[in-house]
Amino acid sequence: MVRSYQVLAVALASALALGCADSEPTVVGGYATVRHDVVVGLVDGMVVPPADTLGTVDSTPPGNDTTPAPDTTPAADTTPAPDTTPAADTTPAPDTTPPTDTAPPGCPLGHACNPHIIATTPYSASHDTAQSTSSEVDSYSCAPSTNESGPEIFYRLDLTEVSVVTATINEVPGDGIDVDVHVTTATDGSGCIIRDNDLVRRVLRPGTYYIIVDSWVNGAGASQQGAYTLDVDIDTLGSGNCAMGINDQPMFWTACADGVDCYMAPVEGTNRGHLRMPTYGAVVKEAHLVTIGESFANTWPSSGTDGIPNHYALSQAESGYVMNRTEPWAPAGEGGSLWGQGSTGAKIPRDAEAWYVNMYWRYRPDAGTRLIIFNPANGKAVVAAGGYETGPGSNARIGGVAEEVHHHLGTNHLSELVIGFATDQSLTYGPITCN
Repeated sequence: MVRSYQVLAVALASALALGCADSEPTVVGGYATVRHDVVVGLVDGMVVPPADTLGTVDSTPPGNDTTPAPDTTPAADTTPAPDTTPAADTTPAPDTTPPTDTAPPGCPLGHACNPHIIATTPYSASHDTAQSTSSEVDSYSCAPSTNESGPEIFYRLDLTEVSVVTATINEVPGDGIDVDVHVTTATDGSGCIIRDNDLVRRVLRPGTYYIIVDSWVNGAGASQQGAYTLDVDIDTLGSGNCAMGINDQPMFWTACADGVDCYMAPVEGTNRGHLRMPTYGAVVKEAHLVTIGESFANTWPSSGTDGIPNHYALSQAESGYVMNRTEPWAPAGEGGSLWGQGSTGAKIPRDAEAWYVNMYWRYRPDAGTRLIIFNPANGKAVVAAGGYETGPGSNARIGGVAEEVHHHLGTNHLSELVIGFATDQSLTYGPITCN
């Protein structure tokens, strides 16, 4: 660095001595340049004359002989040295990760110890129980008297959020093949959640589940094993604008019906059913409730049809939903109620009445609580208003909805639907497109 400063100082001195009267320097920003754009210095704002006016600069201290000594340094050998580094081995290392759907030693694929993995949905696979060497499960806890001692094939499904799971097999009557589909939490037949001969649909919470296709055995002891195609689809319920929360809803039920996702537990000293929600099951078509602003001679309707045409017109105008309404007023006498009167005893808001939902809840939610009613068969959904009515009393019915809800969903009385409490309680009542 010192030598550089010396060279620059000498150059400046030489320039001053020569005068540089007829040469113009070139300055670009903080860089002073000369011909061929050779950088001379980095001094901000410095002006340096062109190189051909400077002469040769020698850093040797001045003396009698100013002729620079010839450069006797031999030219550097620029021939590159041979590269003796051995070439890298580019052969990829063998992948020792076992494939997802490959059998480990001693356990054939499709057995309980090595089930087929349902990694993505929609999922479709064709297999044949007659080719399976697994016959580990003879019956299932959800149907212990059904003989499923023929060969079976196992599948595993891992869920990360609450979902509606639908599994179907192509049952062909009279073909001599009768395989059944089971959804379980264990591979030994225990923990059976639901089973059927061709279609099962259930709301399942996050966890690991097994879908087992098993061969039914008839009364003569003949296994009805054979080929089938299994299709599995999933509708997630825990995310998106139609997200539903997970909760256990205490009901008035004193027993749980078959096919309903329910368990018994004490409520204020009485053993009552608790519905796991979101839930899937049969939903009643409900009658109409009187809304705020509707007037009658005796405050409430005198019959199931008193003033009902006017109610239809008001409901359509408020909701904007056009359909042929036919249901009467909610019946009188249930719990001491009057015609068209809900369980709160008060007339309800008109925007909520067209889309109301009720359940036989032990503790009725706040009036106006939002619930999502979802039809997994076609993906349609409605934001419904809860807390205005209680019922139906049957433990085989998970709830009831207004006729407008059924109409939009493309369903009818006792159609099976999903009901769950909306995560977003600011949603507007009525049809919603889930995403």
